[in-house]
Amino acid sequence: MINRNKCLRIFGVDVRRWAARYGLEPFSHPCSKCGEALTTSIPFVCGSLRGLMAPTCSCGHTGTPYCVVRDPKVGDLFAGDLHG
Repeated sequence: MINRNKCLRIFGVDVRRWAARYGLEPFSHPCSKCGEALTTSIPFVCGSLRGLMAPTCSCGHTGTPYCVVRDPKVGDLFAGDLHG
């Protein structure tokens, strides 16, 4: 789970370009508290992760949907020799 308080939200970028750059697929999902549809539309960085998160719900729930990928500059997690 991502700690949203430690994520850097990226403002002023085109969400479609951010998603395309990192291969993210924005999506909508209902809030787990009230059912309002929430869309992952806020670009963010958290360590070596790049992603999109949904805004805080109007009901105040902060555990909203998100999607993340690892920054390609860091390398693919499974590309190295995992068996020594």
